[in-house]
Order: sequence, then structure tokens, then C-alpha cells
Amino acid sequence: MHFRYLFIFVCMLCLPTNLIFAQNTEETSDPEGELPVYAGEEIVVTESKEKVPTVSTVATKIPVPIRLTPASIGVVNHGLFEHQSGVVLGDALRNISGVNIQTVFGVTDFFIIRGFDSLSSGLVLTDGASEPEATFYHLYNLERVEVLKGPGAFLYGGNPLSGSVNLSRKQPLFANALQVTGSYGPYATGRGTIDGNWANLERGLAMRVNALRQVSNGYRDDKNSGLWAINPSATWRPNDNTTATVNFEYVTSKYKPDSGLPIVNGSVAEVPRTRSYQSPFDTSDQKIYRARVDIQSRLSRRVTLRDKLYYTDFSWVSDGTLFSGVFPNAQGGLDILRSLVLLDDRQKVLGNQAELLFTFSTGRVEHTLLAGLELMQWKDKFTLDVAALPNIDVSNPAETASHPFYLIPGQSQGADSKSLVIAPYMVDRMAFSERVQAFIGARYDRIDYDDPRTDTARDYDQISPMAGLVFSPAEDLSLYANVGKAFAPPSSQVPGPRQTEESAQIEAGAKKYLMDNRLHASLAFYNLTKNNIAIPDATGVTKQEGDQRSRGVEFEVMMRPVENWHTFLSYAFSNATLTRFAEMVPVFTQTGVVFQRADRSGNAPPFSPRHILNIWTAIGFDNGLEFGLGARCVTRQFIAADNQYQIGSVLTWDASASQTYRQLTFRINAKNLTNRKYETRGFGAASIIPADPFGLYCAFEIDL
Repeated sequence: MHFRYLFIFVCMLCLPTNLIFAQNTEETSDPEGELPVYAGEEIVVTESKEKVPTVSTVATKIPVPIRLTPASIGVVNHGLFEHQSGVVLGDALRNISGVNIQTVFGVTDFFIIRGFDSLSSGLVLTDGASEPEATFYHLYNLERVEVLKGPGAFLYGGNPLSGSVNLSRKQPLFANALQVTGSYGPYATGRGTIDGNWANLERGLAMRVNALRQVSNGYRDDKNSGLWAINPSATWRPNDNTTATVNFEYVTSKYKPDSGLPIVNGSVAEVPRTRSYQSPFDTSDQKIYRARVDIQSRLSRRVTLRDKLYYTDFSWVSDGTLFSGVFPNAQGGLDILRSLVLLDDRQKVLGNQAELLFTFSTGRVEHTLLAGLELMQWKDKFTLDVAALPNIDVSNPAETASHPFYLIPGQSQGADSKSLVIAPYMVDRMAFSERVQAFIGARYDRIDYDDPRTDTARDYDQISPMAGLVFSPAEDLSLYANVGKAFAPPSSQVPGPRQTEESAQIEAGAKKYLMDNRLHASLAFYNLTKNNIAIPDATGVTKQEGDQRSRGVEFEVMMRPVENWHTFLSYAFSNATLTRFAEMVPVFTQTGVVFQRADRSGNAPPFSPRHILNIWTAIGFDNGLEFGLGARCVTRQFIAADNQYQIGSVLTWDASASQTYRQLTFRINAKNLTNRKYETRGFGAASIIPADPFGLYCAFEIDL
């Protein structure tokens, strides 16, 4: 449902000229969640700045220790991305193996999991509820980021073909606290946050407010941005068995889109890296309202009822310049062929998840069963037009664009669609013994899609299964395997009858705990395929004639040799291939533009490097000093399915130093320590975006 920018990429080729408190009212037999797990246990982990996570719920919605989860999952706690001075989701995801980080035109998060991009194959959730479209997900109010790699439709329905990312927000605490932070860095980048919490234990009430203000002029010319966000929440606990939490968030942001620098004869144009060729009309304005009501009631020792009512209202007005290539002009120079994509999008998501979590036994087998029903309505109303812009000289740019815009015939699209989803689902954790556990899950999605504007009606009935097995030959070693399938219904951009895109995965791995549980290591092998990839042709009609496969190995280590020394290492090898892929490309001739079919089968998908290595280590001392050092290596990657241009391999270094005295912490973060020049996201085969050079950021934190 969130493929809007896929059309933009194609345009470049087709234009003729892109709660928190631990409510564990019954003790488990082990503080890490060993069997049995009682149904009354709260699934949200108690807030902590501890950097090494031990429990996750993203893979099963059941509180299971990571080492007993039959899947490759990654968790980044608040303490880690705070120390790294992380700002947006991508800053947290860089710590997860197998995840490549980019952006969409510098205005939204964009990431690749196991060779598959987040726009077409991933799903972002906020507190377990689906998010529409794309945006920058800021970390100011997040307690942790959880990533389930591989198909996630057995829990979350359509879209998570290769990965599900759950943003777990800070919830009210039953304590009084206030934290104020501020930071300043290059390009007049300023950021301030407030995190306040108030509680009345006698009445069972707790309230929390997180707020954010951020501004920046940006490294590249004319790329100023601004953001306001506020997230109040309240929790009421009328008795020991019931908890209700209301959460509301409002975010408004303004960014300037960036297509980067053009590619000329297979190389980046030799011009200043800060130069922008965007039109003066470029803008990206977003407003987001998120509302959640969560109720949990323990009905008995073994039965708990959970209900989540959620609503998201997302509006996006975006006018962005795209490049279609570089061609000689009459003056002997080179011109960039440009267009302006005009998007006005409004999406509304209303849904409810009702779940029963209970434990029972069948003979000697202990079950922890989650049974749920999700009802959801997803509305999407948008218009998307493409306007012609005058060419601009690469070496001597002189802007001549003006109103009114000339809309290119045949490139406009629109929709006023509504999707209704009815989806029962279940996950059963079966413990045959302390050594052997099995997980089975499935979700049935009934989707009714209707768009009177395009005269399109589609119905889907999809079953998404999952099965996993964990064998623990020793208390500190787990071997696991899983298989699963997922689907993605066509977006509202695609009219007419269409099949769903589908993925399937086989995965096996091991998880080992050493050094008295102070070293966690995990290893995963996987084979992930995706079929029925939708590829627009020259007329904009989408045909499903693409398949992709990714095979790889992932390795993660989280180590705490001593109390104040943490090290995080992740490595991934990925071999991703477009096994069947054909697209229509423009060919410029003396008589005009003609479109030809180009077979890309066998090529590597965009932004899928073979190797990604990330490491961060931080050590603290009794006097309040803490030092951190990190490195990230990403090998070369193609920017388009044609495999004509590669972003080169790059090794970057970051460092940090902080001093804490009583309630005050002062921190310095150095980004791109060696001032390495490199590029990030490319767009089609036409352009890339230069990455930020060395930058020194200063921050403070006051806890009252």
C-alpha cells in the first residue's frame, strides 16, 4: 500500500525529456523468560538505558527471550542510539546486520533488508500498528527499535515481504522524572527534546510527554528543514489486573527534496558537491497524527485480553525535481533534463487488534497461545502529476523555471481508494521440554479494495503461514530454523486486476551466550525469494513479470566484557539477484523517443551490497567519562536495475566522548571522522547524493 515513490523512479526513465512498567504479576521460573511464560506477563519491556537487549516481541507478539526465538531479529535499545547521537530510524538500523541505510530524496527513511527495499517489501509499525507511506521516523520518543527479518505477514498482514520494523515508543512510567536535551552541529543544525513524566500511585495514574524541535540548513545548497513533534500519553491502572494507555502523537515537518548530482559519462559530475539543481518550487511538507488506545486485562492466571485501537492520519504535499539524464546542448555544454513530480497524498488508517494470550497444557506440552483478530480500514486519496521543467546547464546552472507548469500528458495518476481488511491470526509456542520448542503461526487476510475513481475493485484471500523450531542442547546455545511466506497487495497507484506480490523464506541459525551471559552471538543463513514483482512499462501500465532471490549469511555479536564496556558488531553477506526482470527504457533518437524492452535478469538489485560490516564499542569509567568509537564498511552497490553505475565501497568512522556529573551529561559526537567523500542514494541511473562530510555535534542532557 505504500509504493508511491516507485512510480517516481520509473518517471525518470519514461519521460520523453522519478506503559511502561513491568506488569509481571506472577513470577516466571526465570527472569529472562524461561518456561513457563504466564499469560499475565506484560509484553513491553521495562524502560532501561541498558544497551544489550535480551527480550523481543516483534517476531511472535509473545515475550520470548531472543535466544529462544526461531528467527533472526535485531533490537536496538534507546541507550545505544542515544550514545551514537542517533536522530532518525536509519541511525538505529545501521546497528542491525543485513540492513543497508539510504533515504528517499533526503526527505524520508529508506532501507534495504536482505536485498529488498522498504518501499516495496518492508513494513514499519508504531507500537505494533502499521504505518502508511514513508516519512522520517524520529527517535526522540522511542525506547527501542525491533527488526524481524524475513516474511512477517503471519502477524502483520500485507507488505512485510522481507522485514518488519517495530518502533516501540516510550510509555508512561510510575515515577516522576524530567529530562531535557539539546544539541548543535554543522549547518546550523539544532535539536531539542523534552521528556517529562508524572505519576500518582494512589490513583494508578501516570502521564508522559515527549516533544521535539529540530532545524537544519543542510550540507547541500538550499536544503533547509524544520520539524515539530509532540507525543503525550497517559496510563491508568484501576487495579492490579487491568491497564489502559492512551497515546497521541503529532508531527509536522518541512524538507527540501534532493536528487543530488547528475551522472555524466559514468561518473559524478565534476562540480561542487554542495551544488543543487532542484527547482525553486521543491518542497516536502508532511503532517502526521497518530492515536493509540491500548487496554490489557488479566482475566485469570492463564488468560490475558489485549486490545489496541489505532488511528493514523498522514498527509504529504511533495513537489520534487527529477533528472532524466544529461545531454549536449547547442552551446557545447551539457544540460540536465528535468521534470517536477507533484504529489498530494492523504492516507487514513483506522483499525483494531483484539488478542487473547493464554497458556495451557496438552499432555507434557506447554502452550503459550496468542489468538487475534485485526479489523482495518485504509483510505488513500492522492493526485500525482509530472510537469516539464526547463533544462539546466551542468557547469553554469541558471534557473529559468517559472509558473505555470506544463503537465506532461499521460503521466498523471490519482486514486480515491478504500481497503477493508478482516484478519484472524494466531501464534502457538509449544514447549515439549526445556530443550525443544516449536512455533507455528498463520494469518488469514480478507481484503476488499475499491477505487471508484479508477473503476477498480479487487478482492484478496491470503493465508500467510510460519513455522519455527528451536533446539537448545545447552542452556547457553540455541539452534533454530524457520519457514514462512508473505504477500503484498498492489498499491492504490495500480489500477485494474493484479496479483499480489509474494515472498518465501527458509532460514536456519544459531544463538550462543558466553562469558556468563555477557556475550551474545547469533548466526543466520537464509534463502529469500520474491515473485510477481510489479514493473511499470512505457505506458505506465504495471505488469507482473519480475522475480528476485537473495541468499546470505548474517552474524551479530553483543558483548559486555565488564560492567561499563559494550561492543556491538554486525556483519552480513548478501547475494541478491534479479532472477527474472524486464523493464521498458527510453531510447533517444533523431526522430524522438522510443521505448525498448530491456532484460535485466541476472543483474543485482539496487542498493544491495555484498558485504556490510558495522561495529561500535563504548567504554565508561567511574568518574563519569565515556568514550565510543565506531566503523561502518559498505561494499560497492548499484543504483539501478541496469547495473550501469556503482556507488563505490566506503569505510567511515564515528567517535564520541561524554562526561556525566550528577544530573548533567555533556556529549561530543564526531561523524565521518576521516572526512571521507562518498555517495549515498542514487535515483535510477541519473544521479546520486553526496554524503555529509566530517561534522562535530555537541549535546547536553539534564535529568531532573
